[in-house]
Amino acid sequence: MKRKFIRDQTGEGYVDVAITLLIMIAFIASMMFIYPIFTAKQSLTQSAKHITRIIELYGKADDTTINRLFEDNTLVIPDDIEVISEYENTAEKTIQLKTSFTVTVSKEIQIPVMRPLFSDSFSIRVKISSAAKGVSEVYWK
Repeated sequence: MKRKFIRDQTGEGYVDVAITLLIMIAFIASMMFIYPIFTAKQSLTQSAKHITRIIELYGKADDTTINRLFEDNTLVIPDDIEVISEYENTAEKTIQLKTSFTVTVSKEIQIPVMRPLFSDSFSIRVKISSAAKGVSEVYWK
């Protein structure tokens, strides 16, 4: 009688499916919380490329030139913008023709984390950054 009970495996498949389903739901939920990081990184990269192209065309890396880009609200507004270059005029931040520069933008993203039993959740802050290189196309006399 004892051997028959050990060998009887009816219903074992239901337990396996239930455990697998719980694991898959937890995996999909974690991916939904991580997904905004990837989209923010992609948007930040596009913002860096756009800022670089505008600086290439205007030859200036001053605040008014960069702030004009964010007036139409189509780009992600980064927390920090850093332009590294050898300026022709440091006060006006003009970049001479064929002078290379690097634009680095960064933004801080919050990821909400759910706790078990649906208590108060907390968030993790992740800082993402992106860089783009360019060459000035303006000749300053």
